[in-house]
Amino acid sequence: MNPTPWYKNFWPWFLMFFPFITIVSCVLLVFIAVGNGPDMVVDDYYKKGKAINLELSKFDKAKALYLHGDLDVTTSRIVFKFTKGDASQVTALKASFYHRTIKSHDFAVNLLKNANGEFSTSVEHYEPGAYTIFLEPMDGSWKLKENLLLPTATTVSIAPEYK
Repeated sequence: MNPTPWYKNFWPWFLMFFPFITIVSCVLLVFIAVGNGPDMVVDDYYKKGKAINLELSKFDKAKALYLHGDLDVTTSRIVFKFTKGDASQVTALKASFYHRTIKSHDFAVNLLKNANGEFSTSVEHYEPGAYTIFLEPMDGSWKLKENLLLPTATTVSIAPEYK
């Protein structure tokens, strides 16, 4: 009677299967983790802190000017209209949309003033999701901020309170 070699039996392969799957999973996990690092890490925190203080002063300036407005975002158009405050000197706005989790979905557009006093532009495509929008004039003297979920069917009111 000849015994069968070990590699022809079921149990050695069954017992080696789970450690093998664990090793492959760990290698795959390390590969994914190294390739997808976080985007939020900043090298110089002091400069970032100074920039945040400068940004807050821009929000205070918008509050002092008492700027309020309504933002309407459709699938093909973005329209902003001031409802309160003196914005007669503003001829164009920069609207920056920052996706909350995916940096590649961020986009910025320039809104130009039309004859109705609205600032509008057409947009080709944006990814749906949660965005933070920053509105500021081209000279960057003040800034408005609002959180919104795109696409939205309602008009979003933007006030100068920092949130």
